[in-house]
This record gives sequence, structure tokens and C-alpha cells, in this order.
Amino acid sequence: MQGRFNNISVIPGILAVCSPLLFSSEASATTPMKPVSQQTVPAQLYPPADASFDWIQLTSFELLKGEIKNLYDDKLEFESDQLDTLYIDWEDIKVLQSNGVVSVGFTDLSTKTGKLLVKDGKTLIGGDEFDRTKIMTIIAGEQTEANYWSSKISLGANLRSGNTSQVDYSAIANAQRRTTESRYNLDYLGNYSKTEGENNINNHRINTHFDWYLSKHFYLRPVFAEIYMDPIKNIQYKTTLGLGVGYDIIDTSKTEWSISGGPAYTYNKFDNVAVDQKESEGSAAMVIETVFDTEITSDIDFNTLYRLQYGNEISGGYTHHAVAGFSIELTDMFDLDLSFVWDHTNTPQPDANDTIPRQNDYQFIIGFGIDI
Repeated sequence: MQGRFNNISVIPGILAVCSPLLFSSEASATTPMKPVSQQTVPAQLYPPADASFDWIQLTSFELLKGEIKNLYDDKLEFESDQLDTLYIDWEDIKVLQSNGVVSVGFTDLSTKTGKLLVKDGKTLIGGDEFDRTKIMTIIAGEQTEANYWSSKISLGANLRSGNTSQVDYSAIANAQRRTTESRYNLDYLGNYSKTEGENNINNHRINTHFDWYLSKHFYLRPVFAEIYMDPIKNIQYKTTLGLGVGYDIIDTSKTEWSISGGPAYTYNKFDNVAVDQKESEGSAAMVIETVFDTEITSDIDFNTLYRLQYGNEISGGYTHHAVAGFSIELTDMFDLDLSFVWDHTNTPQPDANDTIPRQNDYQFIIGFGIDI
């Protein structure tokens, strides 16, 4: 009997030891894990060993390491060794941490330079705190001149010999300098064609303007200028110089639409005229321009430009220059560019033989673009 009672007295002890393990196991089995989106993000996201990279955490909690290039129009350009160049919507970025110094431009047109940390809707630059929603641009590195410039050249050519000897070439080039406060733009469009020794196309257009932003969308255009040469249309050269204002109607990560315009002065030097006709003519003019760019897919962009100019009848009266095209990305550096150009002169001036040039010129240009 004594042995039986001793064995019975051991049972409570065994239960006392095992019950916490049993209840703990049951709790673990019935308590669900928090989904990733509800877990707390640690203050230090990235290990010190990877501190040589810039880091991004998306709103989906995915992490990316690489190099910050720039932020314009609410789209961040980010270069990854594995994923190449990425363009990420600003609203999709939860955390952004720069390894090096960047220059940040704000909507009040002020700038700040330093290491950047964007987290929880706040922006920290060099220990100072700013509102994330006020960020307008980010440029990697110090505010140096090289970081402000971007450019692209698109070239097309057609060389033919044998029964027909023909040379055709076209070129489209653009250079832009952009800071938080200002924007400078330079465009060139040229076409040349020679068949059996006869020059039948030879036109060149250079357009430039400088914009000074007064707010995120409204800007002054203290100067814009254009030089146009087309001897076949009896225009040795035509220069236009003016000033105006502009407004960005749409300015998102995928679409840009702006309109600008103002008064100008235009001067025409004709290539050849009859004895009793003027060789040149100058007049006041009005210029209105609109530019629309949109991203159709990640690899295809659609862009248009329409520039209207109105002067006196001898200067051509109502004229316009319109361009519409697609840019198809082939690699990070090379694009296939398809452009349609329509130039119209309402009252072209006759040449020395009293031949009146046609009012409309149409061009379809296929070129390969190089981003610089």
C-alpha cells in the first residue's frame, strides 16, 4: 500500500511539469502569425555590411539596393546591378535611404543637400526634418553642373547608289538643363536629301527657351528663340525672339502636358526674290506652344509638340510646326524613334521665278536614338 501511494503522489508532479508545455504548444498552434503588412518595420532596415548602397523599401515591403539617379515628375530613377534601371512611382516608395549626398528640391523652390532618409512621411536631410509631400526633385550628388544636364540624339540615314544616286539624312537632338528653380531647353531638327545631284530637301530648325519657375506649375519664359532655314521654301533664314509665360497642366510620373506663349518679333531673309520684291521682312508676332508627353508602357513613350506663330502676311502669316512620335526603348541607352512632322506656312513668298512654294510639308522620320 505504501508503494502505491508513493506512485500516486508522483502524478501531480508530472502534470505540473508537462502542463505548461502542453498549453504553450496549443497556444502556438491556435495563434495565427501576423501578416507581413502588419509586422513592425525595424528602425534599422539594412545591415551595416550593405551600407555602400542606396536602399528603397516599397509599400509592398520589398527591398531594393542600388543607386539613386534622380527624381523628376514624381518618378524615381533607380539603378540596380541585377534589375538595371528602374523607374518607380514616388507614391510606391515607403522608405528611401541614401548612402551618399543628394540634392533635394522642394515645392517652394528651396534646395537642401545631404544624406537623405525618407520614412513614415518624413524627410531627414543632415539632421533637419522636412515634409515628404514637399519634395519635388532629387539629384544624386552635390549640386554640380553635370548633374543638371540630360541629352538625346536620334539619327536616320538612307544612302543609295546605282541606277539612282540618293543621299538622305535626318537628325533630331535635344539637350536640357533642369534644376528646381529653372529649366533650359535646346532642340534641333534637320533634314537633307539629294537625288542625282539635285538638292530637294534642306531644312534646319533650332529652338531654345529658358523657364524660371514661380511655383510648381507656373513659370516665366523670359526668353525663347527659333532659327529656321529652308531655301527650297524660299527662306534663307527666319529668326524669332520673344518672351512669355507657361503652365504645367499635367505633371505626373507618366504624363506631362504644358502650354506656353507670348509676344515675339520675327525677321525673315528670303533666299531669292524678284527685282521689285523685298529681300527681308520683320514684324511683331504671337507664339503659342503646347507639349504633351505620356508613357504608354514601360518601354514606349508618345510625345507631341505643336507651335503656332502668327505674324504679318509677308512673314508667312499663320505658320505652325507640329511633331508627333513614338520612342521605343531597345536598351538602356538606345531607342527606336518614329516621328511625323507637319510644317505649314499660310502665305509662302514667291521666289525670283514667281514660283510659290507649297503651304504644307510632311515628313516621316525613322531614327535610332542615343541617350547621353
